[in-house]
Amino acid sequence: MHLSQSYGSVPSLSDISITELQQLLDSGAVNSRDLVELYASRIAEVNDELHAVIETDIPSALAAAEILDRERAHGQLRGPLHGIPILVKDNFATTATSSTSSPSLRTGAGSICLASGSRPAEEATVVAKLRAAGAVLLGKTNQAEFSGARGRRVPQGWSARGGQTYGGYVRGQTACGSSSGSGVAAGLGLAAAALGTETAGSVTCPASFGNVVGVKPTVGLTSRFGVVPVTARQDTVGVLAQSVADAAVLLEVMAGRDGGRDNYTEAQPWERPPRYTEALDAGALRGRRIGVLWHEQGIGFGMDYWANKRQIRRLFDAALEDLRMAGAELVGVPLEGHEEDEGPLDRHIPVRNATEYMLPDFKEGLARYYENLVPDDDDPGKAIRNHAQLLACLRSEPRERADEYGLEVLAAIAEEKEHLLPAGGAEAWSAYVNRSTATGSFIRKPLRDKKLDGLVMYMDLAIALASAPGLPIVTVPMGGLGEDAQVVYSSDDGASPRLVVGAPGMPQGLSFVGEAWSEMDLIGFAYAYERVSQRRRTLRPWIKMGSDLEDRIGGLEEL
Repeated sequence: MHLSQSYGSVPSLSDISITELQQLLDSGAVNSRDLVELYASRIAEVNDELHAVIETDIPSALAAAEILDRERAHGQLRGPLHGIPILVKDNFATTATSSTSSPSLRTGAGSICLASGSRPAEEATVVAKLRAAGAVLLGKTNQAEFSGARGRRVPQGWSARGGQTYGGYVRGQTACGSSSGSGVAAGLGLAAAALGTETAGSVTCPASFGNVVGVKPTVGLTSRFGVVPVTARQDTVGVLAQSVADAAVLLEVMAGRDGGRDNYTEAQPWERPPRYTEALDAGALRGRRIGVLWHEQGIGFGMDYWANKRQIRRLFDAALEDLRMAGAELVGVPLEGHEEDEGPLDRHIPVRNATEYMLPDFKEGLARYYENLVPDDDDPGKAIRNHAQLLACLRSEPRERADEYGLEVLAAIAEEKEHLLPAGGAEAWSAYVNRSTATGSFIRKPLRDKKLDGLVMYMDLAIALASAPGLPIVTVPMGGLGEDAQVVYSSDDGASPRLVVGAPGMPQGLSFVGEAWSEMDLIGFAYAYERVSQRRRTLRPWIKMGSDLEDRIGGLEEL
């Protein structure tokens, strides 16, 4: 067996690929039960400090692993994830199944109220696909409650079910959001990979600050059925993983149409999606024209995140050199007003338009999610069937901390104190088109006019420009802030915990962005960059885990 030459005799779960895990499983050096036990121990070792995982169901995971181990012993493999433990964000519906049962796992999008009294009748499509490919579901990762669509003062990465998520590379560090726990879990090797969702930055930012790869697909590439929504126009199911190759494996499993359960998937321009693992070519950047976008002021995250701009720029410039080494032809792309206006970029992004369609979409989408819930036999009286019941519970349940963190968004859709446009109406559609066109043009115009194959930028710009038009983003580690970086905390609003948003060693990511359905190209570019740069392994978490593969295998020389 030939494992990566960068490892010693026994690799670590912090830096091992899914392919290498499969090699170990095939060789008999470990089995899936071993992996479940190791990952469960690692979660227990750090979770009191980081709150990355809301809950696990280890007995069911062990039972599933044993079934998968027996199948492997008889030469029967379900798919590329056979026996591989995975975590999913708390907004993915999970159900008990006959062979890989998880009866104790709740689905709450971080909310105690949504998770209580009822259970999903059907599992999220992407979770079912992971199971069909052989994955073992370990549990649910923490997230910003309702993916940030709850109240104005809810901290990034906080939920009533999971508490405050912290990043693993700097003590007290933000994990960003809303897929906070998924980014931390993937980065620290608490599972082989984790699922997240993104509406506007919720995979891309946790990937950047978690020192992992994040793939935010084109809206419609992966089904959202069974996922607690924000807006169907922007929501997408993505992956957080230790490498581009791992992310490609999971995306390949999840991508595809979903009949009448998510009509956005019907927009896919093919009968079957590409095999994204075939994009893993170290020469993918040779001769390709890559546009470079940079914004001096930063956008979308506040000035506290941008205090170390010089250090971020230093990392970005080093990443550009790595791209050149990989064979890319880099083309500068002026941003401000498409070269016609020197005004600030955010002046071109119609902020108000977002609420005009997001609130109606959230109201409609959440109501549709309730339709997939059935009362819990243990406490059917707590079942949530409508917005009013949810809001009443959030106000009365002290662990939801409504007075501290607010409920403005949920109150708006439940009480309708402000006029909401019909989600399917012309006005909401016009508001979306205006925002999508305004931001998307900063991507589509240079791709077209300068005949570019793709774009690279810092993650804040990728989120600002690619979210509304639903365009894909692949984010790859580009190193950590240097020793001269300032220690910067999030703004103090009197309620939220002050999180470290900048410090020496804080991870940062480089984002590749392209046109809709261009994941094959972006994955190839990201893989080629990753092979040259190898930045992820330059950083080590501040928190230590004792459980690892060396506990189960003494050496690999004989394998």
